[in-house]
Amino acid sequence: MSTAPGSSDTPRRTRRSPQPQERQRDAERTKARILEAAIVEVSAVGPAQVRVAAIAARAGVNKQLISYYFGGRDGLLRAIGERWREQKVAFQSETRSLPDVIADYVGQGAGDAVATRILAWEGLHYDGPEHDPDREGRREQAARDVAELRQRQERGELADDLDPAVVLLAMIGAGVAPVLLPHMANAICGADAQSPEFVAHYTEQMRRIARRLSVLVAGADEEEGEDRRAASG
Repeated sequence: MSTAPGSSDTPRRTRRSPQPQERQRDAERTKARILEAAIVEVSAVGPAQVRVAAIAARAGVNKQLISYYFGGRDGLLRAIGERWREQKVAFQSETRSLPDVIADYVGQGAGDAVATRILAWEGLHYDGPEHDPDREGRREQAARDVAELRQRQERGELADDLDPAVVLLAMIGAGVAPVLLPHMANAICGADAQSPEFVAHYTEQMRRIARRLSVLVAGADEEEGEDRRAASG
């Protein structure tokens, strides 16, 4: 029996459709690739100037997938903020002292310079809460952090005359200062702000400053100062 030209007796393999689990894994990998690309692009030009097309090109995907997975540019910016919050220091841990928490802020700021630069870009282009796509997530995290600081204040870790909200803002500023103000660190401290030696020294100094915020330590220092004045008098 003859066969038609170009034909084959070998049966064709039917292409297997991907299983739901495989499709889910592919979707998660694609979303992660887009998010990583967005972080790089936003850290380079800022959220106000970032282009969806540039993010898609870096991720190697069609830009329509950004709308599909994140709902567009603002949704992607919210996802970046959420990722940062997931990685940040957890104030809810009662096992860590306030000096340890502040040291973690410094470590996070120095260890993730890209995220720190994004934070700076967001501040530079800030035009009021109504224009902040991540305002709700940012406010919710801030409210939780301030509430945890108030609990620490009730336990004596924070002096009664200090405003926990202002302390939190100062802690965030202290954490990002070596990355955002390296020129000032060099001018003031005469050191490379990115060097491991300076980061270690800065972190230890921030620990000591944090200890001074405690009502217990402050009270002990006040008594010691009164004793010294009495002795000198």
